[in-house]
Amino acid sequence: MGLVKKRGWFYWVKAVPKRYRGHVLGQNGKPIQQVRQALGTQVRLEATAKASQVEALRFAEWEAILAGKSDDARRYYLASVDLAQSYGFTYQASETLLSRPLAEVLPRLRAAIGPPGAPADPIVTEALLGAARPIFPDMAGVLEEYVELTKTRHMQKSDAQRHKWLLPKKRAVANFNRVVAEGRAGPPSVDQITRADALAFRDFWSERVLTGTHDAKTANKDFGHLSEIYTTWSELTGFESRNPFKALRLHGGQTKKAATFSRDWVADRILAPSVLDGLNEEARDVLLVMINTGLRPSEITDSPLADYRISSNVPHLAVEPNGRQLKVSHTRREIPLVGVSLDAARRIVARGGIQRYQNKAGTWSALVNKYMLNNGLKETPQHTAYGLRHYVEDALLLAGVDDRVRADILGHKYHRPVYGKGGGLVARLAALELIAL
Repeated sequence: MGLVKKRGWFYWVKAVPKRYRGHVLGQNGKPIQQVRQALGTQVRLEATAKASQVEALRFAEWEAILAGKSDDARRYYLASVDLAQSYGFTYQASETLLSRPLAEVLPRLRAAIGPPGAPADPIVTEALLGAARPIFPDMAGVLEEYVELTKTRHMQKSDAQRHKWLLPKKRAVANFNRVVAEGRAGPPSVDQITRADALAFRDFWSERVLTGTHDAKTANKDFGHLSEIYTTWSELTGFESRNPFKALRLHGGQTKKAATFSRDWVADRILAPSVLDGLNEEARDVLLVMINTGLRPSEITDSPLADYRISSNVPHLAVEPNGRQLKVSHTRREIPLVGVSLDAARRIVARGGIQRYQNKAGTWSALVNKYMLNNGLKETPQHTAYGLRHYVEDALLLAGVDDRVRADILGHKYHRPVYGKGGGLVARLAALELIAL
């Protein structure tokens, strides 16, 4: 934003950004490279405030001009909404304005006409008088806008985390659109989605749960994602409608309990000589680090070399954000390395850290779970490599380790008042040495 003072009066001056060049016209109707507007004040503080308002208005106008010249009706409508808001008005369709009392719409009419001798740009007039026909996306388009509207929530996520966060939402939207598109030309726009559509989607999932092909938990995840997307998008775009996806939850079915390895199985089968030799070195060492730490696979694979602090007085792995978003704040912690886990961490460090599976915990899990299945390392068909985390939790409990220390090791929320550091690394080391293999 540029402020220029000439003969004691301030002006706002701005070079037209490349995005809008060729579209911003001067009084002669030809494209201009720079815009200038008198601010009507000789006071710098007042000029700065006015210049900020002028700049916001101009950018909204330019965006609307671009949108108006495109074939994207939705984009033009949104630009018109933003432009109206920049002038202090809520966007209202022209037919709605015609039904309002004159006294109510008079300020809007004056702004749409512009001051004497300086008529408003036609794009401003159209936005203030509601000329853009409301265009709404289907749920796939809503999801795209939702992602953009909420992007500041996910600034700390790595690319892999953002992909993982978005994937189930895309799946829920695709499932819904596929169901409600039947008998129509395509999926309905969000303003046309009814409670009946949402209930039809619930029936679709109910049948799958009843036949045993899917469980209620999977269905409820779809309902939850759709409801959250719809609610947040509506709130942030001013779309006023009752959320049709509320209260769809399915009940019943069995809740699967995480399968936990027994200590004998871990010691005698998983750690038996040569059993893990068929895995590549990095995959094997990630698994071994889990055995005495209870760390999540991603906490091992995504940690940079610097966080493997094996030369410390208490060798440990520091779980830090490092360009990713931790699951919750209390997952940030330092975990002592002992037994086979310390040996594995030393090998990881000697190789220069995790490389093959950096930010690819899902790839690691798929490989290791397949290997365990093919080599008889699953204690039951329900067991997965992640069960080693539950094994550590149970082993600590059986060893009589204090719940505060267990929570610190596993990165769980501690549900009692927290005082001090709970013994820190020394207390965690003593606890893990009780169960070390």
